[in-house]
Amino acid sequence: MKKALVILATVMVATPMLHAQDDVSVRFGLKLSPNLSMLRSETKGLKSAGNTFGYTFGLMAEFPIGASGNYRFATGLNLNNVGGKSSQDFSYLSAINGPILSRELETTYKLQYIELPLTVKLMTNEIGYMRYFAQVGFGASFNIRAKADRVVPQYFASPADAFVETFIEEENENIQDDINLFRAALIVGAGAEYNFSGNTSLLFGITYNNGFTNIANFDVDVDKKAKLLNNYLELTVGVFF
Repeated sequence: MKKALVILATVMVATPMLHAQDDVSVRFGLKLSPNLSMLRSETKGLKSAGNTFGYTFGLMAEFPIGASGNYRFATGLNLNNVGGKSSQDFSYLSAINGPILSRELETTYKLQYIELPLTVKLMTNEIGYMRYFAQVGFGASFNIRAKADRVVPQYFASPADAFVETFIEEENENIQDDINLFRAALIVGAGAEYNFSGNTSLLFGITYNNGFTNIANFDVDVDKKAKLLNNYLELTVGVFF
């Protein structure tokens, strides 16, 4: 989180150099974005098992590039609540000389990140009171909370720990050690703005946040690391002041 704040502060300091060449104002606003989040597995034996709903809220900041106001450097600071579901093939013995049984162990991830988006926003001229835009760039996120609902095996204490007695369901289990700190993503979006008056505008749009770094920090087998990518699609409603 400290790294994200340092980067945002650096951007704020650099803003006057962009703004000095034109008379288009810097804009600040707030946004709220419900999202549909999913996991993509790149590890054999570990599968995506469904989507989860989350939300993002945070600060928007835009700095003009050029005098027209049609090109902007768009950043901010977001709190992202995302997740997804995965399932893992699990084989086990329930008794000595018993048959080998199998079961899928499902995990629902509940992750929270601080995100610093670094994007370019391309806007049309005003048509009536509307301006349309496309947006593309990079997102740098830092995990601040990781919990999960999951099914885990419970082993016999004797005669050996290798035999599964039963399975238990854990809710809101802390899995911070199983999630990597940093997540990077490609951000692609589009939308429109409606100008009420002066600098006050209502923004609405759709954004796809495509994670391309591994969020998992655990083993699937003894010698196999898990690799999970987190993506989400969000609908954004925001206000510039």
